[in-house]
Amino acid sequence: MNEVRNILVGFDFGEKVSQLCYYDRREGEPVSLPVKVGTGQYTFPNALSKKPGEDEWHFGLEVEYFVEQQDEIAVDNLYTLCLEQETVEVDGATWKVGEFLGKFIGNALRILGVPDLVKSISGLMITTPVLTRPMVENIRVACQEMGFPRNRCFLQDYEESFYYHTLYQKPEIWSRNVGLFIFDQDAVSYAKLEMNRSSRPVRVGVRRGEHTTLHTEALQRDVDFCQFVIESLENEVYSSIYLVGDGFEREWAEKSVAELCKHQRRVFYGNNLFSKGACYAAKEKTEERNLKGYLYVGNDLVRENVGMEMTVFGTPAYHPLIVSGVNWYEAMGDCEIILDDTRELEFVVSDMENTRKVRYSMSLPGLPERPAKATRLHVHLEFTAADECRIDVIDMGFGDLYPSSNLTWHETMKSRGAEE
Repeated sequence: MNEVRNILVGFDFGEKVSQLCYYDRREGEPVSLPVKVGTGQYTFPNALSKKPGEDEWHFGLEVEYFVEQQDEIAVDNLYTLCLEQETVEVDGATWKVGEFLGKFIGNALRILGVPDLVKSISGLMITTPVLTRPMVENIRVACQEMGFPRNRCFLQDYEESFYYHTLYQKPEIWSRNVGLFIFDQDAVSYAKLEMNRSSRPVRVGVRRGEHTTLHTEALQRDVDFCQFVIESLENEVYSSIYLVGDGFEREWAEKSVAELCKHQRRVFYGNNLFSKGACYAAKEKTEERNLKGYLYVGNDLVRENVGMEMTVFGTPAYHPLIVSGVNWYEAMGDCEIILDDTRELEFVVSDMENTRKVRYSMSLPGLPERPAKATRLHVHLEFTAADECRIDVIDMGFGDLYPSSNLTWHETMKSRGAEE
């Protein structure tokens, strides 16, 4: 580490192990940090341990020792817990899973060697294989547990980290298709980065391919993977190929490597692509807009604009609440409105190109009878999935004459299923 403030961090929270890197400003690229100085050990298990009756925690590689030798309480399988659960019973108390995740990531960040993590880190991007609603909520709780404000802590899935890692390389690396083979011991899957260069901004997406299981015997393993490479790449033109994960070894992959390197394709192998991609994303979101001419179109992307038509200072106007082109877990909006002669709300939903608009009406049953312009409402919209928007409305009344009824209304709008 050569920085003590304005540090950008990429944190890869994997299914079994995690790792982190920081952006080295002198080198101009992310650098992976070893768990122990002077070693090549960059990953650490997703595990915590707690000293009974005390607020003392250990993480990663330390856990096995403290559980076996110091009788600490183990909390492992953190990734699975974050996908499925909200709370866990440990040491006689009920904990939010996100609190455990916060302690895990917070302890891991101490590898940076800075005295105050929150003051020193200007952008923390956490990347993980998939982002379910429980995972998103647990990561948010973790960031709160560590003390990070929401505008300095971000999250994205592996596919988006692949996008950021690729487009922060030299243009010749991604002048054509870019392939990605992900190994998990004997299992291997394939994905491809695709670009629509005729669109403005240029739309970039990741298309998932097939997956297969390789033979354990070296010669047959090479044959299996070579055939999988041929089937995955087909006859398309690639400028580069990446291989990540545990299970690939140069020693057995003689035919496979020869096939990968055909047609002057550049081939890269390593296990820090996702953490580095997260680090580049942290830089893009907090400091630079190098990719402003590109739009990542992933499965988490909100493809609709949501707003309301209202009268502002006597003039009809459209008020946007959520703008398309962001991931669902970042899409939210608030406003306060005064009702005229109506007892329902109407939202305008349009696609990214504004070529199609639909209207969605929400009734407010039980709303007190009041004169026109004597009811003030707080409206909150928040996407809970890429195609699902939750609407929360609170009756705020109107001064002392018409106090709040404390009524609330909740509704879920399927953004792509609204009817005209």
